[in-house]
Amino acid sequence: MNEDDVAEHAGLAHVATASFIASRVVPTGGFAVALAGGVAIARVGERSGARVGYGASLAAMLQAVAVMGPLRIGIPLTQALSAPLLGRLHARGATPAASFAACAVIRLLDQIVVTAFYIWIVAGGLDAYATTYDALTSKIPGLPSGTSAALVATGIGLLVWTVFASVVQVLVYRSALVAWPRAGAESAARATAGATEVPASVAPPGLAVAEPAHRRRYDPRLVAAAASVAFVVLLVTTAWAALAAVAGWLAVAWATARGDREPVRAGLALGALLAVGALVFGLVGGSGLELTLQRTARVVLLVLVATWLRCAAGEEGLREVFRRVLRRVHGVAPMAEASAILDRLGATGALAASSRALVETVRHVPRRPQPLAAAVLGWIATEAARFERPRSAREEPSAVSSRARVVP
Repeated sequence: MNEDDVAEHAGLAHVATASFIASRVVPTGGFAVALAGGVAIARVGERSGARVGYGASLAAMLQAVAVMGPLRIGIPLTQALSAPLLGRLHARGATPAASFAACAVIRLLDQIVVTAFYIWIVAGGLDAYATTYDALTSKIPGLPSGTSAALVATGIGLLVWTVFASVVQVLVYRSALVAWPRAGAESAARATAGATEVPASVAPPGLAVAEPAHRRRYDPRLVAAAASVAFVVLLVTTAWAALAAVAGWLAVAWATARGDREPVRAGLALGALLAVGALVFGLVGGSGLELTLQRTARVVLLVLVATWLRCAAGEEGLREVFRRVLRRVHGVAPMAEASAILDRLGATGALAASSRALVETVRHVPRRPQPLAAAVLGWIATEAARFERPRSAREEPSAVSSRARVVP
């Protein structure tokens, strides 16, 4: 990719990041919010092919994780996985049916993996999941019971959602890509070079503001490695000894880390929500009090480790870790494209500015699908055309300090 191509793709990846972050912040409707980001990534796939599209998608997802951490990353994940392919199919003149089939396959596979993870980690296994299903549906005449019935009901729900979401996604993408040349030209004309930046200190709720690198105590690479080890331990066992070891390490690590505290509130809220779910599945499913408490503790610890990862490593620290990983696998498609685009993306202040611009764009638009879609498309094209990596992002030193202390 030449410099102009990288700049264009970085602008669209920036827009996708803002949309993906917003989809994780809102309590409901994350799918609809993430559509704007999916359209931006699909535009990259349409213009430059699926490989570059997936590079831009990966860069946007990594940027979103650097800003917010990994919590609720599954909300925009399906669109991040399918948008580059849908954009490329559109460029090749594929029929809506072909685009729908591709989108549905990706979405269904993603939802199956997510559902299986939920059943395993939160519900406490298939038996507890099926027992809870029987308890909730036992008073409804005609409904079958048992493990097979629970899986069939879950499968039907996934299929219904897959069909609905895939139809909406394909129609929105195709409409936006058809209208893009005209909307992009009009929006680019409105994107002036002197556009006012919104400082990071006024970032919208849920969008963490990066702290100066000197306030962080630990090497972000060691933070990421320690969090990965904790994740693996929690996923493979619920033994009290392992839970206690992770909890003790986390208490020391959290008390001594000098990082960003903004993500803590969202992490605690999500941890509490999942803990309630684990308790309900365990107690209703008859797993026993001790095993239920172990599984609940594991769920909470998983969320707290993910939250600590973002707090301790910080936005710039995580971004630097991602950059280093991408450079090590530079020869694997589409890692080179993702690395080039991620290097061009700025920090939270630019994302806050784009989020506020979206709010201003749709505030006075009639609440009907067509005018809302046109307004969102205008926002995407305007922000992509206006985006420029901040000077500080070009000149900042590496967030990984060779003198950083070792994480506990």
